[in-house]
Amino acid sequence: MTKKICVGVRGFTFDSAHYTKGITEKCLNLHGHTFRLDVETEGEVDPETGMVIDFLVLKKIVREVLAEYDHKIIVPRKDLEKIVLQGPFNREIKVIEYPEATTEYIALDIARKIYEKLGMTIRVKLFEGEKNYVIVEYSGE
Repeated sequence: MTKKICVGVRGFTFDSAHYTKGITEKCLNLHGHTFRLDVETEGEVDPETGMVIDFLVLKKIVREVLAEYDHKIIVPRKDLEKIVLQGPFNREIKVIEYPEATTEYIALDIARKIYEKLGMTIRVKLFEGEKNYVIVEYSGE
């Protein structure tokens, strides 16, 4: 009998800016959020370690991935050549390979990157602010 066990870590955060095509023009303004991320993976317990995955390994991988987004402006590749930023500030941009920089696509991008490093099914719950969230499951299929 095979038993899958879910392992998760909650409460990762990063700050990023983006713009979206929401129902109001306000969303199209460049604006920022503190995003919160919860991550889960699942698998079978390794009889040698007694774990599906060491929490420290999972945390390290998630932090590595989130560093790519933290304090960046997230934009879809299709808009990259149209963006001009000037001023006495850093201009770090995180390009995603999706049509828009919505929370849905940001969550999908993060889940895909974690999956690529772990090779295990990944579920992420990405909060945009305190109340709004997206859940993505990524298994590479």
